Amino acid sequence: MNQFSKIMLATSLSATMMLGAVTVTQSDDSAQAATQYQKPYYTYEGVFNYQDNNALRDKTFYNALKNDNFKYENLKVGESTQEDVENALGSNLKKYYQEKGIMYYERNDIIVGIKDGKLVDLTLLVDKVKNSSQDMASHVKKGEVYDTDSTYVAFYRGNSIVIKSKTISQK
Repeated sequence: MNQFSKIMLATSLSATMMLGAVTVTQSDDSAQAATQYQKPYYTYEGVFNYQDNNALRDKTFYNALKNDNFKYENLKVGESTQEDVENALGSNLKKYYQEKGIMYYERNDIIVGIKDGKLVDLTLLVDKVKNSSQDMASHVKKGEVYDTDSTYVAFYRGNSIVIKSKTISQK
């Protein structure tokens, strides 16, 4: 009987150690998943250039621009098509001007540039936003341009934010 007890004890210890090893492995996987980096994003819907717009005060707005993860009316520079622009802003966009093969349109103080059926430029006017110069100055250095994976973002205090696709700059 004494030998039987020793075998049972050894078996239960082995089983416990194996279960413990499995548990540790599973907890490592969940810890790794919890620490994965998530890119900041910001989606803006509606009129941008109005007095009480708080986006220019929001750190997340600038982080999304810096991380190439900003959408206006679900439009993303370099990815959205002319059809997407017309669906989001309407097909009766006012022609603004044409330059270097890019046709610019304006609607509600937003200027979009279309080239070869793609959205390649998005300008958000901010001249009507209260304290826009100060708000931009507290988040972006004067003359700073964000160089992201697919866009350049330039800030003109008190005037506008311009998001340009890198594809047009490379041609």
